[in-house]
Amino acid sequence: MFGHWVLISFFSMMKILIILLSLFSSTLRADIAVIGNINNELRSMSPKEVKEVFMGRTRSLPNGIFALPLDHHELRSDFYQSLTNRPIEQINAYWARIMFSGQASPPIKLADSRTIIKVVIENKGAIGYVDATDINKNVVRVLLILK
Repeated sequence: MFGHWVLISFFSMMKILIILLSLFSSTLRADIAVIGNINNELRSMSPKEVKEVFMGRTRSLPNGIFALPLDHHELRSDFYQSLTNRPIEQINAYWARIMFSGQASPPIKLADSRTIIKVVIENKGAIGYVDATDINKNVVRVLLILK
């Protein structure tokens, strides 16, 4: 009988712990900074403009420069959830459909913020996203912050 109460208590505590962790993890999540080349005249972008580029609906930035969108492997799910309000599974299905039809290519997937920042520095039309704490505003331009 005592073992039964211990088991129930254990599962109750686990549920509470999971709820607390999910609350804290969502509040601890850092902002995502959409970045561009500092030599590009583009000063900022709206969420809609960023979405158009990353969903392959336009191939150029708002100022007409050819866009080179870059996906961050670790932040990809959070970025698309914030930008489109859709889970990454829907984004993957969308890109599978678009690629099959030959209409567009998905953003280039890169491993980490350092690599994305390097590519953005080297390409005037590059646009990527990184954890907002990873940026140096002297080498890249912040175009949009996603919460």
